[in-house]
Amino acid sequence: MLPVIQQLSLRFFLKKRLRKLITLFFFVFSLILYGNTVLNKWAVDDIYVTGPQNELVKKGFAAIPQIFSSHYVDTKGNVGSQQTDYRPIVKVTFAIEYGIWGKFKPGISHGINVLLYFFIITLLFFILKRLLRNYNILFPFLITLLFMAHPVHTEVVASLKNRDELISFLCGLGGLHFFLRFADKKKIIYVFAALILFIIGYLSKSSIIPFVAIYPLVLYFFTDMKPKNFIWIFGMIFVAGLLSYYIPHIFLPKAVHVSSYIENPLFVVKHFWIRTGTALMTLLFYLRLLIFPHPLVYYYGFNMMPITNWGNLLVIISFIIHLGLFIYALLKFKEKHILSFAILYYYFAISIFSNIGTPVVGIVGERFAFSASLGFIIALVYIIFIVFRTDPKSLTIEFNERAKIIVIIILLLIPCTAMTITRNREWRNLTDLYESDIKYQENSVKANIDYAEYWRERVYTDPGFQQNGAVNERLQRIIVSHFRKALSMYPDDYKTLNDLAAVYIEFTPKADSGLVFLKKAIALRPELQPGWVNLAMAYTKTNKLDSAIICYQKVLQINPGALVAVFKMADIYFQKGNLGKAIKINEDVMKRYPDMDVPYFNIGYYYIMQGDTTIATNYFEQAAQRNPTFEVCTNLSMIFKAKKDMRKANYYHELAGEAAQRESTAKPTDNF
Repeated sequence: MLPVIQQLSLRFFLKKRLRKLITLFFFVFSLILYGNTVLNKWAVDDIYVTGPQNELVKKGFAAIPQIFSSHYVDTKGNVGSQQTDYRPIVKVTFAIEYGIWGKFKPGISHGINVLLYFFIITLLFFILKRLLRNYNILFPFLITLLFMAHPVHTEVVASLKNRDELISFLCGLGGLHFFLRFADKKKIIYVFAALILFIIGYLSKSSIIPFVAIYPLVLYFFTDMKPKNFIWIFGMIFVAGLLSYYIPHIFLPKAVHVSSYIENPLFVVKHFWIRTGTALMTLLFYLRLLIFPHPLVYYYGFNMMPITNWGNLLVIISFIIHLGLFIYALLKFKEKHILSFAILYYYFAISIFSNIGTPVVGIVGERFAFSASLGFIIALVYIIFIVFRTDPKSLTIEFNERAKIIVIIILLLIPCTAMTITRNREWRNLTDLYESDIKYQENSVKANIDYAEYWRERVYTDPGFQQNGAVNERLQRIIVSHFRKALSMYPDDYKTLNDLAAVYIEFTPKADSGLVFLKKAIALRPELQPGWVNLAMAYTKTNKLDSAIICYQKVLQINPGALVAVFKMADIYFQKGNLGKAIKINEDVMKRYPDMDVPYFNIGYYYIMQGDTTIATNYFEQAAQRNPTFEVCTNLSMIFKAKKDMRKANYYHELAGEAAQRESTAKPTDNF
């Protein structure tokens, strides 16, 4: 009896040690694949969850209650505002990071993403080991290894914003683990644990929704659970999903989403044959991406993915492929064949991103293939085993067959690992990402707009432009060419027309060139004020002052509270030589807003330009009493220095210094 006990103890010890070695291996391989991301900074859309510009997350632990009571996206702008989605969990993780460190540390944030990926891989392996317990251990191990290294996952791991995908999938797998425990142990506590994880995953991102169908699918294929149990498990998960969706709507303000044609034309085009044709093209894209993951880009959208109907040959090919796979899965369903499971898992996981139901922002995206890639990898590894006439259920595999299989896997792993590591570097920061991807995004309207807007913002922050309006000619050409490229594909985008016109007005001597774009933008959306503002600026720059006044009057019809338009009109009257009218406009504002400094400063400026420093000084001092800005205090310091009144000159010089420090940290405001 003692030798038997000793033998069992030894086997248990070896099994436990093997688990630790496998876990350590996955940890090391995770670092090999994604360790270089800890050198990365912030990239596209990270502002929604982290970074110096995220004022909410910057509150640290104090932000958590507000995060749970607000939308994921809450932006306001001239053209439109957005309040969409509810993903508090991912934001909370970044708020906790800030609360711990007291500042944003992107390297640590990326390290946490790598750690989450390691947790996913480790949990996935042990779940696969449980599901495939009648298979050779090599089979789930190689599935996990190939899944781990697939380059399509780089967006999810290397992008901080996509931590929501990691948490969602991790919770989905965690829920599956507990449902399997319930199937084995029949303890209801495991069901409640699975439901809690599902809700947490949903509150991270709704990408977990396919698990509503995946849980019963797994339980059918890999447990002896009776079908009636599938129904109530499906029902409980379904109800948990509904509650997670509807409860936040009780206390959240009404969601506002600006659906853009350039993000996905299916937001606008509702035709059945176009929607289904595009969905089949989407499915074909994902299949191609999983087979050959190059090039990888951060965004697709219109016109990179064609919106098409059933007249497209590729749509027919996609239909034949996917129908054939589905029929095969159904034929093998009763015998619980592994390929049937892989195909159905893939279809369930990719379904919500296929554009069949709700249109997907960007039409397609690499992050959307994250969960679905598991089904693809399971099928791929199974096919590799079959090609070498090896049954993956065989507990003993001949050395030659095992060597051939491992060689093929290594030949796949080497390029996948190299592509992953290389792609991580391209996510280093926004500049590197845009520069690496734009050459593959020639047909993406939004990517061209993003690229142009990025360099436009860089010009605004350039000291040369701020000091004397100087703009690098090469940057001018880049900005103009990419805005024009976007308009060549989608000429009716109001914002792009307006932004391109602003570039001509602000960055070039060709203000007249912007007029044609502004007039088209205004014809499209006459009720929006940015087009009228820029048109007024163009007319002012080309000395068509009466036309500029008409435009500012139109701005005030749209938005009577746009005081900047009032002050701009006053300045134009001053330019025209009508000092009395310019002063009268500012005095009217004084009556409405007696504590505002701007009209006092404006009138002081007019008198300075007239050479009357005495009256100017009086108005400047009244402006400084209301708001001692750097500009007004500097002017007063110079005036009193010229008058040899050094006491007042020094006084306003000190105030100017304080104002400069204050204004350098102030959040910029929208003038209109």
